[in-house]
Amino acid sequence: MNSLYNHALKQSVALQRDLDKFASGQDSSAGLQGQISASFSTLQRSIDDYVNLAKREDVAVRKETALTRVTKFRRDLQDMRAQFESIKRQQENQQHEQNRESLLARRGGGGARSTATDNPYQPMDESRSAFAMREASFVDSTDAQLDSYIGQAQNLLENLTDQHGILKKTQRKLLDTANTLGLSKNVIRYIERRTAQDKWIFFVGLAITLLALWAIAHYLG
Repeated sequence: MNSLYNHALKQSVALQRDLDKFASGQDSSAGLQGQISASFSTLQRSIDDYVNLAKREDVAVRKETALTRVTKFRRDLQDMRAQFESIKRQQENQQHEQNRESLLARRGGGGARSTATDNPYQPMDESRSAFAMREASFVDSTDAQLDSYIGQAQNLLENLTDQHGILKKTQRKLLDTANTLGLSKNVIRYIERRTAQDKWIFFVGLAITLLALWAIAHYLG
């Protein structure tokens, strides 16, 4: 349970570091926003796993400590979500204001030129500018979604790797326990067969995840 707590703590610290980078304007790209969104989902899953382990803890002191940590994790996650949404709204408002000022400036300049030269093509220039703005917004949204998909696939691959390590440790513990208790060879062979099946399941899941990453990068990248 301590290893899962340390893992969730590292995820929380990394997420806060990305939020600070996003808030300071050091990196406001769609890629970072997609990474932050994926990190929220990953941290939430780690918290849920930690809650399940805490509920099964038999020692009262450890259980109480774990539940206190869960409360703090959830409060921090909620605060970081609120911070992320607030920063996005501020940046969107700033972008909208900049676009509005730029559009008004172009319209003002266009009006002066129209008065001076009687240019009949100014409305077409404004419509092209609006279309370019909508196209840029669509491209940014698509990039953010792709980054989010890739981040989720990477997190899934990480979880599969962690589960494989847990299965290997469990196998060693079961075999040691079986030898200590003097269980029959048939029981030991059954445990080994189940472990082999779990290993194949892991490799199949790993192959599917890698194939999904390749497909996203090849067809959507």
